[in-house]
Amino acid sequence: MTEESSVNHDKETRHNLSPNSSDVEFNYLPWSRAVSLALGGKRKLGFVNGSVEAPDRSSSTYNAWLCKDQLVMSLLLNTMEKHVAEIFSYSNSAHDLWKALQDMYGNQNNYARVFQLKKDIASAQQEGKAFVQHLGSLKAMWNELDVYLPHTTDPTILLKRAEEDKIYQLLGSMILSTRT
Repeated sequence: MTEESSVNHDKETRHNLSPNSSDVEFNYLPWSRAVSLALGGKRKLGFVNGSVEAPDRSSSTYNAWLCKDQLVMSLLLNTMEKHVAEIFSYSNSAHDLWKALQDMYGNQNNYARVFQLKKDIASAQQEGKAFVQHLGSLKAMWNELDVYLPHTTDPTILLKRAEEDKIYQLLGSMILSTRT
């Protein structure tokens, strides 16, 4: 797709995206996947992944590009919780915004998220949910954990993960106190 054809698809643009979760901080991977699919369906994914670059400011297509880029930025910011959107609201472009989010929340060494996933998986209970619903929520957590911890046979990585698991178990067993 050429830059110009991507810039001129007004008919494909709605003024909102609707991922299931606006919790970018703790659900970055599912959020980014849902937003990527929505933007791809609207032919706007190139604005965040960098494949649609800004034309020169003197180009006749610059204003059209800027309009689309600002729309994509607005769509992204409106999918986030207010306190997160405020952090990123002064990004220069949709691509810069996307990259900043990825740098902050998409880090593959996101130990806090790995810890939370392992804790949630270990404490998951079927309770009143149907089996398929319970299995689905576990599968979603397993899939996200696989992104952070891809399967490997490398003994060095496996030993490192075993040590990290001990730290996660220690943290999970601690009682949080409000005393300092």
